[in-house]
Amino acid sequence: MGNLPASIGKYRVLGQAGRGAMGTVYLAHDPVIDRKVAIKVYNLEGTGDGDAQLARKLFYNEARSAGALDHPNILRVFDAGEVAGQPYIAMEYVPGGGTLRRHCEAADRLAPEAAARLVAQTARALHYAHEHGVTHRDVKPANILLTPQGMVKLGDFGVALREQATASQTLGPFGSPRYVAPEQARGQPATPRSDLYSLGVVLYELLAGRPPFAAASLSGLVYKVLYEEPPPIQGLCPDLPAALAAVVSRCLQKDPARRFATGNELADALDAVFVKAEEAPAALPSPEEQVKILARLRFFRDFSEAEVGEVVRAGKWETYPQGHRIVEEGGQEHAFYVLASGAVAVTKGGQEVAQGEAGDCFGEMGYLSRGPRSATVTARSRVACLKVNGTPTEWASLPCQMRLNRAFQQALIDRLARTTAALARPQRG
Repeated sequence: MGNLPASIGKYRVLGQAGRGAMGTVYLAHDPVIDRKVAIKVYNLEGTGDGDAQLARKLFYNEARSAGALDHPNILRVFDAGEVAGQPYIAMEYVPGGGTLRRHCEAADRLAPEAAARLVAQTARALHYAHEHGVTHRDVKPANILLTPQGMVKLGDFGVALREQATASQTLGPFGSPRYVAPEQARGQPATPRSDLYSLGVVLYELLAGRPPFAAASLSGLVYKVLYEEPPPIQGLCPDLPAALAAVVSRCLQKDPARRFATGNELADALDAVFVKAEEAPAALPSPEEQVKILARLRFFRDFSEAEVGEVVRAGKWETYPQGHRIVEEGGQEHAFYVLASGAVAVTKGGQEVAQGEAGDCFGEMGYLSRGPRSATVTARSRVACLKVNGTPTEWASLPCQMRLNRAFQQALIDRLARTTAALARPQRG
């Protein structure tokens, strides 16, 4: 601690959070925003010209790759710069600093459902990155942080491949050999399906407490990745659901075309494994029953029964299991939802900012503005709701349009009042 810098740029250093081969991570305070941040400082001292050049490439690549992404399951990059020739990145601070690495040990394994939920979160983060032209190329447990609330944060985009990058972005074919896809081991370009293979290795390790491939030498490990099949995971975990074993097997296919095509497809498959029988969708209420259910809710308190019927005819009755992400931050889907039963949590940048219950609506701002979603909405319990697409002028009578506008305004007022009350409460820490 004697060599701890007092500050890094504008950030006041509070302590050291970790140290690695390429540098040091400090816990610091941002005086402008008044928040804790993690500062990764790349160490260029005492390195050869080649190592220093590589460190600078990793620095700029991570800053540009992760800095362009804004997803609740991706570690946010706030700032980047240099102080006295030392590059640094200011990132989101995750209390505790734990990663999925410790849960890959046999003695500290998670329950299969918990492991699947965390991997599903990571898969959705990868889907978002891939849609924005970024292939991670170094997906491994040590690069997946875990918050105290059980949310994953995918980090370390140092060797990520960016679609818009120039030919000068030459950072090698892959990151960590244990997690590379066969095509990467052959020196072929990594693709989004390569990231999903790597995530499949993480899932295997979380479930089995050991990696699918291990060898005494790098060449032996690469040979196994290229030509051998991993031990069937059900042989190591006899009680594992067959559907989950099938997901693992599909992730680890040698042929990329036989893997999941997208992160969302993988996440949906993992979510489906643990939809319990009692969570199976109940019989869909008839339109008449939907009107009766919704008319009792506060959102529709000023609507006539006929006007509620207009909204029902324009919408679709949906049910979601606990933990399902109904709305994704940054998503382009435009609809508003009225909760008929259950509860939801609203998070922004990984932080919970609001909750909703029966009678509340959500998604109306994106619905009206047609812009990207500003927050993620997750089911806290089993949820039933009415989902409505299309602008009101397309399907609603003029009186119904007026009722909707007033209902949206009242929902916004109620939400602001609850947020103000929450902010007024004393903060800990």
